[in-house]
Amino acid sequence: MKLNELKVYSQNNFDKEIIERMSKDSEENLNNYIINVVCDLIQNIPIDESLICNAKKNINNSNEENIAKISTYIALIPYVQLKLKDRNDGYIIASSLIEILISYLVGCVEEITFDNKLLEIKQILEVSDVFYKELIHYFAQHKDIIVDNISKKL
Repeated sequence: MKLNELKVYSQNNFDKEIIERMSKDSEENLNNYIINVVCDLIQNIPIDESLICNAKKNINNSNEENIAKISTYIALIPYVQLKLKDRNDGYIIASSLIEILISYLVGCVEEITFDNKLLEIKQILEVSDVFYKELIHYFAQHKDIIVDNISKKL
């Protein structure tokens, strides 16, 4: 599936806004964004070397669905920041989402907690079920590219 093909699945204005912004750039750039965020978080946050090793192992051993959820989570965080920019607690919410992501990548947060945060992102953005499902599907198809490039950079 191509990124532009996700437009067909947009069910509301929020879906349309997200896919319009995402599709202004190339699929390659979106995938590179995901790759760079994961690598930057793992490499540039001061964490124990054992946690970095856990993150590498977790990413390399992840299935399509897991990589797709991580990628969707990362791809949607900027939209959460935009949506909550006028709220006093917007920065705190966005920061906590990033903390959960890091904790999940290094294996300190259970999958159910991560999945619940991803659903929270979906709810904050009012993303439709159809669009959400297809966004996950889109990233699942790019699992090998994402994992291979993360592995090369780490």
